[in-house]
Amino acid sequence: MKKVSLLVVLFIIGFNLSSCSSDDDNNEKRSKEELLIGEWKKNGIGIICASGSESFEAYSGCKENGSITFNVDGTYNDIPYIQYMGDCIIDGESNGTWEIIDDELYIKNSEETTASKVSLFEISVSSLKLGADSNPCDGEDAPSIEYIDFSKI
Repeated sequence: MKKVSLLVVLFIIGFNLSSCSSDDDNNEKRSKEELLIGEWKKNGIGIICASGSESFEAYSGCKENGSITFNVDGTYNDIPYIQYMGDCIIDGESNGTWEIIDDELYIKNSEETTASKVSLFEISVSSLKLGADSNPCDGEDAPSIEYIDFSKI
């Protein structure tokens, strides 16, 4: 009888341990859509040259108030801030739609007729990078990528 009780206890413990998973495991399994939905704080702007060299400038002061929100219904709202004549003001709030197709992010500003593929789209539970092709840097001929770095609010 003791053997049966011990086996039952071991089975229950083993089942409970195997059914538990860390938050990190669950977050890795979340889709890019699920990760993207929510509000993201703007941290700064970076450039990645074709050679792989990268520079980054963190936002400070007023620009730190900027954010972008991706909604469940496929819409977004981007709110940038600038310092103007001593005041911190919203600088050209924009909105539109977003869609992820084959792990690529497409954004359509409300003033545009077609969606554009985001050149750089890197996302994790707490970090987001969105970038577009830019002028070459480091004296190269190939285009660079200018991106904005975000953290989840």
